[in-house]
Amino acid sequence: MKLVEPGYGPTTAFAQNTEIRLEDVLPEPYGSYAAPIRAAMAEPAAFTTETDVAEAVWAAVHDTSGQPHFPAGADALALVAA
Repeated sequence: MKLVEPGYGPTTAFAQNTEIRLEDVLPEPYGSYAAPIRAAMAEPAAFTTETDVAEAVWAAVHDTSGQPHFPAGADALALVAA
């Protein structure tokens, strides 16, 4: 079994696949604390593209090493490296 692990994909429809907004579930007392975090999330320095995911799927399908995890995208790769 192989697992492709994409990062945040703002150019995909996946980012819009929820009707729940973060603002609606975050209690008001935490709003000022969360504001800079939400702002950073709105303009990520690294993210995942559709091509990143396709390349990771291709790598997973053709892998013969037994590697189980295939991170996809700059942000996912950075998380693995951390």
